[in-house]
This record gives sequence, structure tokens and C-alpha cells, in this order.
Amino acid sequence: MNIRKRTILTAVSYLSLCVAGAAYAQNSDNSAAFNLQVGPSYTNTHLSSGSAMAVTGENLIVVGDDTPFLFTVNDSYQITGKDKIANYPVNKQGRVDHKIKPDFESMTSLKYEGKDYYLVLGSGSKKELREHAFLISQNGKVAGEYSLSNLYSLLHEKAGFTAKEKINIEGVAASAHKIFIFNRGNEGKNAIFEMNLKDLMTFLKGEHNNLPSLKVYQATLPAINGVQSCFSGADYWPNANSIVFTASVEGNNNSSVNDGAVQGSFVGVLPLADLKQGTPMDMTTYMQELTKDGKPVITKLESIAIAAESNHAATGYLVSDNDNGTSQFFTFAIDK
Repeated sequence: MNIRKRTILTAVSYLSLCVAGAAYAQNSDNSAAFNLQVGPSYTNTHLSSGSAMAVTGENLIVVGDDTPFLFTVNDSYQITGKDKIANYPVNKQGRVDHKIKPDFESMTSLKYEGKDYYLVLGSGSKKELREHAFLISQNGKVAGEYSLSNLYSLLHEKAGFTAKEKINIEGVAASAHKIFIFNRGNEGKNAIFEMNLKDLMTFLKGEHNNLPSLKVYQATLPAINGVQSCFSGADYWPNANSIVFTASVEGNNNSSVNDGAVQGSFVGVLPLADLKQGTPMDMTTYMQELTKDGKPVITKLESIAIAAESNHAATGYLVSDNDNGTSQFFTFAIDK
């Protein structure tokens, strides 16, 4: 059974549970309300630090923040192929040392100049080392490698970050003509950067030195145990013209390099029409803590990918980085 068929069938069983008594993010008369159902998890011990993913045909395409590979994963969460993105040295476990890892934290599928690609971004949490982007064709071949240094410097400036605040990109989502980049606010601010896809690509190629379409949206996210959650992944929901996204709480969220104890995660749905510049947006009403059987799921969600969708429902996959060389996968279903 392929990825899309599986998630559609899973959604039927999940959404049949959406009856009186099911937990809603807020009152059902609010357009931001949604119901979230999460399926059983599966931990892949051979795929390290799953950090970003996309659904293509019958497969999940996954990257990890400390591996140099683009993984193909089937509907049983098993690796069926891997393509090398770049020549980073790996240890016996196939992981890149923390001090030199490229930190691939975000990825999206997109169409550019009539062709289908994956765009993989380094987080930028370390200058130069983690400031690389790769445009990868859907046969796994790298079509372009670009420096992100100028882009991340521009985003840092336009977001009004102080000299002590850092860029730490953890999510990216593309619609037909726009791209949305999510900054994790652990050493800076939670922020969403919007720009035209064509503008971004010409900027990365060095054909222009500005981004005229760039918009910045500051965000305030909900907290767990007094610690604000931070953006960690995103995907575009076409029929709802919305972004689905993840956020997590790790340690005290004061470092983009040193991890702390995982405290939980959230899933959110953000209609693009609700994006507003200026005062930080209160994202609390757009988000729901990840729970199962009424209890928080203590996991560090890193990415979300839609496999099937309509105007009011979406199904797909979540992945968590367990910080121990493994990756934890979940199915989800959202009903609005």
C-alpha cells in the first residue's frame, strides 16, 4: 500500500473519532480551530536525527541534521534508498560529528522553471559551516549548491535581530509561487519569512542582491513549563491555502547548539490570509499540543509532511529527532 492510500485510510479511522468530547484547539466557531489525531509511532534506528521531510509518490523523502544523505523511506518507515547530498565525513554510525555537521534542518518540495526539486537548507546556527542550500532533483542528483550567508544576513537584519540573536532556520514550505522560511526562536525570535520563490532563487544564484518581495512575521508561541516553544518544521496545505507547522520545547530554548531535555511539541495550522506584519502574532490559537490518550507525547517534533488533503482535512506524517541516532515517525490527521 502506498503512502497516500495508507494515510487516506488511516484518516478515515482517525476522523471517525472526531465526535463530541474530542479535544479542540479552541471553540469550533473560530476559524483557527482544528482537531488533531495522532497514530502509533515507529522508531527507525538506522536513520539518524530525522529533521525534515516531504512526501513524493509512494515514499517519504527525509534528511537528518547530522547525516549527508537524502533518504527514501517506504510506508513501513524502512530506508529503501539514499543519495549523498555532499561529502561530509561520517563515523561508523553514518553520522557527521556535531562540530562539523551541516545541520540540514529544513526541506521542501517545489517546482522551479518547470521541474520538480527538493530544496534543503542548513540551519545557519553556525556561520558558514551551516549556511549551505542544495537544490536536488527528484532522482536524487544535486542540481545546485548555494551559500546562504548573504540570505541569512539579510533575514537577520530585516527581522530586527540584535547582534546577540541568531538565525536558526528549522522549517521551509513552498506554494506554487511563494516560499516561507521558519526561524526557531531559541537564540533569536520565532519568525516567518515570506518571499517569492523566483526572488529567492535569483538571490541564491547571485543574479540579484536584494529580495523585494521579502516580508517578516514575528510570532509568539505557546509554552510548556514556562518555556516558549520554537518553530521546528512546516509544509504547505494547498486546498486550505494554509501552512501546517510544528514547534517544540527543548531544555530552556536558550541555545541553538547545545540540546536540553525534551518537554513536548505542538502542531499548528496557519491560514496564509492571517499573516500580519508588525506586532508579533499570537500563534497560541493556531496550535495544539501533541497528545495521545489525553497525555502529552514527550517527543521533539522536527517536521511535518502532508500526504493527502482536501479543503478541511489533511493527513500525513510527523518525524522527531531523538538526539540518539534514531528518528521517530507518526501519522497524523487534521480536521478543520
